[in-house]
Amino acid sequence: MSRSSLLMLLLLLGSGRVAAEPRSSSLLSAGQPILEADAVLLSSGWRPHPQQHPQALDQQRAGVPLSSLSACSGTGVGFCRFDYRRNGRQLSVVTIPAPARVERGRAIGGVVERWWVETVGP
Repeated sequence: MSRSSLLMLLLLLGSGRVAAEPRSSSLLSAGQPILEADAVLLSSGWRPHPQQHPQALDQQRAGVPLSSLSACSGTGVGFCRFDYRRNGRQLSVVTIPAPARVERGRAIGGVVERWWVETVGP
């Protein structure tokens, strides 16, 4: 496995202590468009907090201009990671590409595949 592939895998899988937070879990569902998930998270007090500044190609792969985007994989699978922070917790959301869908005149980007919440340091 190349160094860049390993770095991407670690970025997508996350690290640290995972903390259960039922309220954030109930806000998201697999298959939910990332634009919808982002709106729900923002209205619930989560704020964009990307783990790194995404490259232009990552923004193109994501298909949506969200400030929470951290990165997208270059593996062809199309995973993208979006990160949020609230009250000492980091919420990471991984999306996969959606079939080419347009809602209300704009592309919906990817759909939620999985997510997790981690406790962040002091």
